[in-house]
Amino acid sequence: MEDFYEKYKTAVAESYEKYTEYGHHWCWCLVGNIVQEHECGLKREIKNGTKHFSRGTKVYLAPVQWGDGYENIVVIGLPRYGNKYIEVIMRSAYIENYRMKKVYKPAVLKRMCSSPYYWWGDSENDRKKIIDYLKTRAPEEAAKEILKLNGDNENIQ
Repeated sequence: MEDFYEKYKTAVAESYEKYTEYGHHWCWCLVGNIVQEHECGLKREIKNGTKHFSRGTKVYLAPVQWGDGYENIVVIGLPRYGNKYIEVIMRSAYIENYRMKKVYKPAVLKRMCSSPYYWWGDSENDRKKIIDYLKTRAPEEAAKEILKLNGDNENIQ
């Protein structure tokens, strides 16, 4: 078991190093928070947060991985019981307060680089894809990001 963990740590470091080696030190990401409360079970019991995350936990959301209309999302966040970032697949109904951010945290970037799933990059194309998704989940945030995008384009020209 220890060999597995050593190989895992090495793989994470190597892939993150390759990411930074190519000049990438951040990436765009769709970010959200875990809902405060939600109904659970047949008795509609009110639960705080989710099994893996406390309520209000900031989570980093991967792009669409399969054709389910983004009902299930790959997320990275700090778990309820622990201090190392984990990656899980969870229902989008448990996430609120969608927004777009630049991710600089090495621990999060390492987790993204070691993931078997596709994650956002630092390209303008990724930025535009996130804005398109925000239009469906958080139109106000999308409008803010479009204004920023248009402002950046004017500065370039």
